[in-house]
Amino acid sequence: MHESISTPKVLVPKRPLAGRLGRLLSSGLGALAFSLCFFGEALAEQPVFDSLTVLEPPTSGIAQEPYLAVSGKSLLMSWMVPSASETLVQFARFDEVGWSKPVTVGRGEDIFVNWADFPTVAAFGDSGIALHWLRNAGPSGYGYHVELSLSNDMGSSWSDPIIPYSDRSDQQHGFVTMSGNSDGALDLLWLDARNYGKTGLLARPDAMQLRATRIDADGWHKSDRPVDTKTCSCCQTSSARLGDGSLVVAYRDRTDAEIRDISVVRLLDGAWAEPVNVHPDGWEISGCPVNGPAVAARGERVAVAWFTAADDVAAVKLAFSDDSGTSFAAPARIDFGDPLGRVDTLFLEDGSVLVIWLEWQGDDEVLLACRALESRGCVTRQVLARNSSDASMNFPRMARIGHDVYFALTTPINARQSTVSVMRGRLGALE
Repeated sequence: MHESISTPKVLVPKRPLAGRLGRLLSSGLGALAFSLCFFGEALAEQPVFDSLTVLEPPTSGIAQEPYLAVSGKSLLMSWMVPSASETLVQFARFDEVGWSKPVTVGRGEDIFVNWADFPTVAAFGDSGIALHWLRNAGPSGYGYHVELSLSNDMGSSWSDPIIPYSDRSDQQHGFVTMSGNSDGALDLLWLDARNYGKTGLLARPDAMQLRATRIDADGWHKSDRPVDTKTCSCCQTSSARLGDGSLVVAYRDRTDAEIRDISVVRLLDGAWAEPVNVHPDGWEISGCPVNGPAVAARGERVAVAWFTAADDVAAVKLAFSDDSGTSFAAPARIDFGDPLGRVDTLFLEDGSVLVIWLEWQGDDEVLLACRALESRGCVTRQVLARNSSDASMNFPRMARIGHDVYFALTTPINARQSTVSVMRGRLGALE
């Protein structure tokens, strides 16, 4: 079954269809007016953040789907600016003097715009930055390719875009994760439907694959190769660098029985290990839930956060590994009972883990944060933002510099427009 995620170039709605599953899989739009508030509302005796500050974003107009990364002490952000004639993919850097002037890195009327499959930015080497976006491969709108542009001067100038693989079929290629490596190059993985519709001796000809390549600072890339030949078709992928320089990647897997649980796979010394199931949730679902995992790493420790609705019970879970992702302890459930998912996670300096996700509280969509310890689960929780409009915050992202955690999210304005919001939380010590 070829599962396309192509949707109109609009925001995803917040309001549900019929039933819980409809809430999870909605993909059209309904919105009335901007109504989003930022809070520091603690959900325990101690809040996650000592302070929470709304920052002026680098773009004040129509924008959507921001993504964050870090290079040294600089915050990197990419986002999209849609218009009637074309879509811009833009970048800016934030440091002690504020935001740099936004730079347009990609543009065109054929940029693929989707609430779930969006551009990302990553740092590599001393001053390298990579930014990817998606471009339609044909008039149908169901096929699209990854395009990648590189900067070797912290985003001041950018290379011409490349497609980082040899396949040029009119199929889906997206849901990219990128991570700089110790050689000053970039490891890039994506979901790839190149085998759809093919016949012959191909293994799993109609399955989405997880594929990988390595790109050096000049844009030269090795031949891409499959990492997993059957995965869920439209859930975000996530990667993190371990202390020994190896890479761990989390994604939603897919069995022949339509079980779509989370797996991780590790790249060590140039070779991909066999995928490891993080936890056997047993979520059997015949369509993609558009809700990928998030992985973080620190030394040999790995943390994976994810959404599942196994047995029709929606949950956000967090699991730890102390052996570089070879095995995982039993997960902790960290939500309040009515989550949408759309997680992100990172390690903090004291070894605790921060997870964010979206959840329903009454008719409101809220952005929640949990600071967790492996031995205790969530120690503190906090509401970061509350959205009362009929459109969603989509996929909030975060990144950390020292004791400061930065958040970026799509903020609905009206039925077809949004802007980007950015805030900063200052972490305190755990009691």
